[in-house]
Amino acid sequence: PGCINLSPAWFQQGHEVSASLKGPSSENILKAIARPAAIATVALRVMHPQQYWTRLQAFASLGDKAGSKELPKMSETLQYWTMVFNSLTVICNWETPNHQDHSSIPKCFDILTSVGNYLNAWMSMPSLQLEFRYDPGCMIAFSGRIVRHGVHAVEGD
Repeated sequence: PGCINLSPAWFQQGHEVSASLKGPSSENILKAIARPAAIATVALRVMHPQQYWTRLQAFASLGDKAGSKELPKMSETLQYWTMVFNSLTVICNWETPNHQDHSSIPKCFDILTSVGNYLNAWMSMPSLQLEFRYDPGCMIAFSGRIVRHGVHAVEGD
């Protein structure tokens, strides 16, 4: 079980690339997530156009800032970053108790995508009295700041 965070600008001021993307395998990591990241970006474009365009403008600004402040690792990472989200957390084989994401923006969507080799996964949203199947390939969008959510333990990878 584990968790890694990926971001071209981990500190939202755009000072640094996350530690997970500073290593020699960063380009391979970004290429591996390119397709699901692009799908999440397209989904956001349909579900919340205002958030999509705002994020797109933010990344253009971030690219300009990386160039002007001579941040070569950030510029390099942005070349392969295929989504409009500023961070991605990969949670591996981890049950997540019901919680809210306090670093999320209340009026924006978080998109959670499930990948792997397992069955019978469930995401719960107790404040809405909802449970969703969360098997591989599932994508759920909601405000993680507003809606309490969690994922039950599963068998598999």
